[in-house]
Amino acid sequence: MIRSSIHLFRLWGIPVEVNVSWFLVLALMTWSFATGWYADILPDGSKQELWILGFLTSILLFVSILLHEFSHALVASRNGLPIRKITLFLFGGVAQMERDVDNPILELKMAAAGPAMSVVLAALFFGLTKLVGEHQLVFVLAKSLYRINLIVLAFNMVPGFPLDGGRILRAVIWKKTGNVRKATRIASRVGSVFAIILMVYGVFNFFVGQFIGGIWFIFIGYFLRQAAQSGYLLVTLRQTLGNLKVSDVMRSPVITVEAALSLRHLVDDYFLRYHYGSFPVLENGTLAGMVSLRDVKQVEMEEWERATIADIVDREITRYALHPEYPAETLLHLIMKKGYGRLPVIDGEGKVVGIVSRRDLMETIKMMAYLEE
Repeated sequence: MIRSSIHLFRLWGIPVEVNVSWFLVLALMTWSFATGWYADILPDGSKQELWILGFLTSILLFVSILLHEFSHALVASRNGLPIRKITLFLFGGVAQMERDVDNPILELKMAAAGPAMSVVLAALFFGLTKLVGEHQLVFVLAKSLYRINLIVLAFNMVPGFPLDGGRILRAVIWKKTGNVRKATRIASRVGSVFAIILMVYGVFNFFVGQFIGGIWFIFIGYFLRQAAQSGYLLVTLRQTLGNLKVSDVMRSPVITVEAALSLRHLVDDYFLRYHYGSFPVLENGTLAGMVSLRDVKQVEMEEWERATIADIVDREITRYALHPEYPAETLLHLIMKKGYGRLPVIDGEGKVVGIVSRRDLMETIKMMAYLEE
């Protein structure tokens, strides 16, 4: 999925952003509704009417998805689980939590909130059809959104992770067994089977001439299968890391560089000598940031003698500096999700005492998984 996102607004204190992939799907859905859905419903409608209805339907569908996600978010926040943001993207929306759900009852409440919102929206649009005349475009739009929300409801209630129905299934099994890993594995397998069925159905549609519908089913099925597998992987990784701390994963001592060094000195005496992709940078004995080969590459080679590390150091990374006592699962978010290759570990005085890399994390996970077999 494309990572770039645009901030839209805050609602009830929760930031809402849209991934750039959303604009692509907005255009595709508008085209699909205008040339397919509404072309069949209104064979005598003008092209202008069809395209306006297609665009409004696409926008209101995403408003429905946004409200769906907010229902999850509000239940989570009211139960002490902060929501970082809500993002609209290629295949819908997602509410990003500060931490994972830690009990099955809250999981059940959060999962059920989404389908409940879809029921409310379907009822509202159905009620709107009763308030307007049957031959008005508003009636056609409201009736379409009523049906679409019912389709979204039915789709989300499929008992396969990460759909809402799958989360409900996971919560029930989790409550019964007390084992979130087992519950996630079962719900993820159901989700993967459902995803494969969607992809097979998409291929079938493709070969019988339903190209657009076939492609959509294939893409959605692929996305769901990836999400189901990654969801189970994350739960497994968190359980594998268990009670480990950052100090159990980090490497020490650490090779550091001084901010006053020239880039020529950095390249010749550090990158070429130690073969690391980045180094912690010190100023007055404390962490100032990280410097990488990518940072050096931004400077012309002729300037390496005059330019210093202080000119290019990535100071933003100090916000994510780790402490030895942090839980090791903190690394999953920073290294696995945010994509940092190497992160410094500092003590209470800001001095670098270790470093953690993606390789260190994966080796620890493999070792712990082997020991648990």
